[in-house]
Amino acid sequence: MGSLKISKEQARMVMVLLAGAVLVVLNQTLLSPALPSIMQHMSVNETTVQWLSSAYSLTEAVVIPMAAWFMGRFSTRKLFISSMSLFAAGSLVAALAPFFAVLLLGRIMQAMATGILMVMVMALILLTFPRESRGQAMGLVGLVIAFAPAAGPTCGGLLVDMVGWRALFGIVVAISVVVILCANRFLVSYEGFKRTSIDPLSVVLSSLGLIALLYGLSSFTSSTNIVACVVLMLVGLVLVAFFALRQFKLEEPMLRLEVLKSRRYRTAFFVVGLLQAVLVGLSVLMPLYIQNVLGLSATMSGLMTLPGAVLGALMGLVSGRMFDKTGVRLVALVGAGTLLVGAGGMATFGIASPIVLVITFYAFTSMGMQMLTTPINTWGVNSLDNELVQHATATTNTMNQVGASLGTALIMSFSALGASLATQQSGAEVLASGYHLSYLVILVIALTVGLLVLLSVKNKKNDKEPAQAKSAVVDSHGVQHTVMEFIDKNPLTIPVGAHMADAAHVFGSTGASGLIVVDDNRMVKGFLSNSDLLKFFGDEMESITGTNGFLVTRLPDDESVLERVSRLSGIEVQELATKNVVSVGPDVSFEEACHVLAEKRLKELPVVKDGKLVGSLHRNDLVRAISFMLEDAHA
Repeated sequence: MGSLKISKEQARMVMVLLAGAVLVVLNQTLLSPALPSIMQHMSVNETTVQWLSSAYSLTEAVVIPMAAWFMGRFSTRKLFISSMSLFAAGSLVAALAPFFAVLLLGRIMQAMATGILMVMVMALILLTFPRESRGQAMGLVGLVIAFAPAAGPTCGGLLVDMVGWRALFGIVVAISVVVILCANRFLVSYEGFKRTSIDPLSVVLSSLGLIALLYGLSSFTSSTNIVACVVLMLVGLVLVAFFALRQFKLEEPMLRLEVLKSRRYRTAFFVVGLLQAVLVGLSVLMPLYIQNVLGLSATMSGLMTLPGAVLGALMGLVSGRMFDKTGVRLVALVGAGTLLVGAGGMATFGIASPIVLVITFYAFTSMGMQMLTTPINTWGVNSLDNELVQHATATTNTMNQVGASLGTALIMSFSALGASLATQQSGAEVLASGYHLSYLVILVIALTVGLLVLLSVKNKKNDKEPAQAKSAVVDSHGVQHTVMEFIDKNPLTIPVGAHMADAAHVFGSTGASGLIVVDDNRMVKGFLSNSDLLKFFGDEMESITGTNGFLVTRLPDDESVLERVSRLSGIEVQELATKNVVSVGPDVSFEEACHVLAEKRLKELPVVKDGKLVGSLHRNDLVRAISFMLEDAHA
């Protein structure tokens, strides 16, 4: 995985997760070119066939809030494989569907799996990488996943023309099986997700609320009964509000909406939702404008938007690296400026806009959105404890569904309004007037995003979050004790290529409880505790119950203790060391360091900067400091 500095095992796991994510994202756009063929073969009209997309979004929105509960209840490895199996089964049902209702059932099965998979994949990839590398990691994820929806319509069109729409689902089934086999081989469970309970009333409130809200939004532009759509949206908002209030009252909420108490995450939540509205709205608006106003073909509309999609995906990776190096402020301001240039340019689109300008301004808009989405989303999640990451990704993905429906409804509604006001025009001029008003709506959303970024998105040192702002603790005499005072700048380490015999010697001669595994550049590669040494023996022992009821433990008969010691001495430390090392940065607050050590029950906490070891924090040193401060306070 390049400079991201993760182990081969983690790299394989990330690739499996990405393969699953790319497949389900590709599946969402792959079907679009096949809709006319499905209408013909299934004898359904446009209003009916669009439910293959609408039902997909509605089902995702219902399942996403429950994803955190699934991740806390089940092994992530089993959950990924089970979800991919459900996705494959849904694809098979769709491929063999004899009539439309069965085809729709297959799509709903796919959407149920997608709702769980996308939340889990994002959470697992975030947690695989240390905080200081998450921006680059999410940029890589964005780069890989962003190509899927861009390639979907092109691939789907070719396959429909060559082998028919059923083959689309057949190919998805085959790829799903390959991903399942790879997951069975390489995927390792992440055990850090907190177990939560399911609250039936919460499920009902979230499901009915989101269905009512998103159905009202999706139907707003096509329904003849606008009042009913508005009522549905209001009812949906009320039910979602009751769902949110109930989560704060439950001891074990289905979705821990306390993530919204973080100002950083709350800002990211709204910004990413607005960007999703622009992204999905433009995916509908651009082909309509290019084909209906400029009079170009569907192939040309795809080619004209492709540069924007590719450049946007690349900027997602670049912005992730910039975020890791400079923080969020600079890259967010550049992204917001780029978005405003693109949106301002699109607001000038008319009936005879040059093709070069259309391609250019759409590319600027795409790049701006990706430069904002990756770093701001990572910045928001980084303000939360790891145990909240699954709930944060579920909450963000739910907001994305709302933003997608809201963006499409707003943009298409204003398009119809603009066309109705153009009474003195005809033909393409009427459509151009409608689309012009829609582009103005996009500009207003872009201005709102820019204002939020300017006022609220700042680097960590300027944040006002209570957990992040405190870099020192003050005793009763007003003397500040920074956390740097307690860092051991020369912690015990062991090189990656060392053997367990070397580690055992260090443990025995120093009495250390743990060793930080580093490479030649002092990049942290793992953590070896003395417990790992003991587990080598304990995990391979056989346990039997004697006749007196007591548990008797014994070594296997075919290997003596000395033989096992000999075998252990030749094993490299990296094989037994923990790969997912819990670490903190040098600017971590005293309170946060105490929280991490207590919550994770650690004796030592490596301190890293840009992946390099700069020291470590020991539990005993912090306890001793607290003891001194308590004595001062008592005196």
